Amino acid sequence: MEIISNGNYKAPDHRAVVNNSKQRMSIVTFCYPNPSVDIGPAEKLIKSGSPPVYKTLTNAEYFHSFFNRKLEVSFIDSLKISLS
Repeated sequence: MEIISNGNYKAPDHRAVVNNSKQRMSIVTFCYPNPSVDIGPAEKLIKSGSPPVYKTLTNAEYFHSFFNRKLEVSFIDSLKISLS
């Protein structure tokens, strides 16, 4: 939701600890789009004068990036477009 809203709705940090030696993660999923579907800021939010804050990637690229990231790095932050 944070990507589609171009940062207007923030994704909350969530982590559940089941014991002292191992972390557990939860992923909320509302639907399973086709792997070729683009996930990115909504066009209407970009056309309204706000530049995109997040990259647009396919659903397959999104899940590949999610499951291959380093846990100490915020996933949502890794998808932000660099302003440099």
